[in-house]
Amino acid sequence: MAKIITVWGNPGSGKSVFCCCLAKTLTAGKEKALIISADSATPMLPVWMPDRILETSSSIGTVLSSLEINTAVIAARVTVLKDYPFIGLMGYAAGETPFSYPDLKYDRIRLFLTEASRLVDYLILDCSSNMLNFFTPTAIEAADLTIRIITPDLRGLNYLRAHHPLLTDEKFHYEEHVTLAGLARPFHALDEMDHLIGGFDGLLPYAKEIERCGTEGRLFHVLGYCNQRYINSLKLVREKLSGGPDPEQGKPAEDSFTEAKKGDNME
Repeated sequence: MAKIITVWGNPGSGKSVFCCCLAKTLTAGKEKALIISADSATPMLPVWMPDRILETSSSIGTVLSSLEINTAVIAARVTVLKDYPFIGLMGYAAGETPFSYPDLKYDRIRLFLTEASRLVDYLILDCSSNMLNFFTPTAIEAADLTIRIITPDLRGLNYLRAHHPLLTDEKFHYEEHVTLAGLARPFHALDEMDHLIGGFDGLLPYAKEIERCGTEGRLFHVLGYCNQRYINSLKLVREKLSGGPDPEQGKPAEDSFTEAKKGDNME
C-alpha cells in the first residue's frame, strides 16, 4: 500500500508545483508515485501535459462516477509521463467543468484512494483550496502525511483562519500537519507571519524561473531551479515519510537530488 501525502492550502501558494517536485524527489530511486488532482474547477491534465491531447476518457471523473471502482479501472486511466516513467497522473481533462460529473461522495472517494494506493509506492493528492470540494477533507483524513502550504501574507493567514474550524475533528490530525511557506519572497514579513500562523516548518521560496516553468507548462522541470531552502523542505517531507533522518543526510544536497533532477532543462 502506498504512503498517502495530502497537499492543501490557499489558492496560488504553489501546491501543484510542490507536488511535481515531490514526485520527482520520491521517485529518484525508481519507486512509483501517482499525483492526483480532483479539482474540477482547474483541470490539471492539460496543465501537466500541454503538449498531449488527452480525451475525457482519461479523466479522473470517469473513475469517480463509474459503477465500480477498483485498481484495474484506476490503472486504465493513469497517464504516465514520457520523460519520468515512474510518475503517473490523474486529473480532469481539458474542456471539463465542475458540472461534468455528479458531486463526489465520501464513500466513493475513500474507496478510490484505497484502490489507487495499491498501484504505487506514493500517492500524492494535490487538493483544491475549496473545502466544499469533498475530495479535500477526505484526502486530509486519509493521509499518512499532510502538508499545508500557506503564502506568508494576509491572504494565507486569513485562509488558514477561515478553514481551521472545519478541520478540528481528531480524524484530520490538524496539529500534525507540516506547514510550509509557499512562494516566499524577501519582502514578506516571515517572522511575523511565522508567529501568526503558528510556525513554518520550511520555506518554498519564489523564483522567476519556477514561475516561468509553470506558465510554460513545464512543471516537472521546476526541481532544477529550486534553491537550498526549497530542497530542504523536500528533504523534510522525505524524512517524515521514512520515519527518521534522511538516509542521504550528510551528503551535499546536489548529490542527493541528482537522480531527481535528471532530464530537467537548466537553460
